[in-house]
Amino acid sequence: MRKRQRSILALAVVLVVLVGAYFYVSNRPQEQTNDKESIEISKVAKDDIVKMVLESRDGTTLTFEKKDDEWTVDYPHPVVLDQTSIDDIAYSFASLYAERLIDENPEDLSVYGLDKPVVVAKAFLKDGTQKVLYLGNKTPAGNTYYLMAEGDPKVYSVWMNHGEHFSSKLSDVRQRDLTEITTEGLTYLKIAKKGKPTIEIETNEKSDDEPYLDLSVWRMIQPYNEPMGVSSDKFQNVLDAIASLSNDAIKEFVEDEPQDLSKYGLDDPVAELIVKDNENTLHLYFGKDAEDGKTVYFKTADVNSVYTIEKSKIELLDTKPFDIVDKFAYIVNIDNVDKVVIEGRGKTHVLTLTRETKKAEKEGEEDEVITTYMVDGKEVEEKPFKEFYRSLIGISVDAEIDREMTEENPEVKTTFYLNKGSKREATISYVPYDNDFYAVFRSGRVEFVVAKSQVNKMLDDLEALIRGDLLKD
Repeated sequence: MRKRQRSILALAVVLVVLVGAYFYVSNRPQEQTNDKESIEISKVAKDDIVKMVLESRDGTTLTFEKKDDEWTVDYPHPVVLDQTSIDDIAYSFASLYAERLIDENPEDLSVYGLDKPVVVAKAFLKDGTQKVLYLGNKTPAGNTYYLMAEGDPKVYSVWMNHGEHFSSKLSDVRQRDLTEITTEGLTYLKIAKKGKPTIEIETNEKSDDEPYLDLSVWRMIQPYNEPMGVSSDKFQNVLDAIASLSNDAIKEFVEDEPQDLSKYGLDDPVAELIVKDNENTLHLYFGKDAEDGKTVYFKTADVNSVYTIEKSKIELLDTKPFDIVDKFAYIVNIDNVDKVVIEGRGKTHVLTLTRETKKAEKEGEEDEVITTYMVDGKEVEEKPFKEFYRSLIGISVDAEIDREMTEENPEVKTTFYLNKGSKREATISYVPYDNDFYAVFRSGRVEFVVAKSQVNKMLDDLEALIRGDLLKD
């Protein structure tokens, strides 16, 4: 009981202390504002600043002028500026307070680097007046700079961001982002790199000319003999790389209007990248490695300036076409097929699809297409026929071929007869390559190999369809 009473008493004491502290904090006199808030160095409306000049001790001068609400720079060559970075400089002029008053009447300004200021920063206002600030050295604390204002003999310290703003070089305020491409609206991609096959991909506009591509969002038109679909899953890695490429892509600004591109390897670029969406185009050329070994020289197609970019940002240039392509030997929507002839194991089988249109009986209803499925002249049910068709078009190539083959003597051949497109007949030949693989000939040319086991499974499925009890008399 005594122990419990002591606990209650302790809690009561704590409560009294907390209540007392609350009333003290609530009713104590307001302290004076700190030194930083009370020492105003420069206070103007940012939008009233129309020109800024930064004169550095090394003799370089940066002059920014606002034209049509955009900052421009006095520079011999056109450059794209980061408007936010220049606005940061204007903010330092517009609202500048001291961290500390260092010296009210300095006798030796060299102690602060202010006898010959590191930067003389000038802001010109709409009313014709100007603000002039003198930036000195960084203080021993490392997070502030010495600074004086024209007409004021005192030396102050200001926070480091102000010192960095006034010390800006042109490279600090240039736009480091590249043209942004919206990957959701990607319409075209070209990756060309020396020693590697060129990849060219475009949006797969559904058309009657190439019905076998109807199932893909994009199609690859290089490097293969015929256009092929692109795997959406595999292509996502490339899209992600494109999306991240534009942000802060420029590592260093190397040279504007270079007279000799060969020293950067850009007279004969190592690689080229073209990406387009519904509105924008990003076109880049890449040269040799920079001296640091971590970056590469590059330039855009529309501006004659040389930059560097980190190698990690351009790994998409090493994309292999086979890694992102749909690997079907031949795939086409069954609705676009009228007949398939399959030759293999010494036999020829003919699959046909006959369609009749039944007109709608009521207004607002759609016509009904009735399809009859036949194998070697005998009708089969829709479900097993379509199951076999999935086996037929599901054959996928396993690798690119590694040697030339010219003779097309197939063990197995499939011929598709289409009801739309400029090319109504497509033949896929499976020619012996070695004990385990067939070479796949499409339109008379061979580019891939496929495991014999896949083709044999398709033939087994066909035989199962033929001998099944689903055939109708």
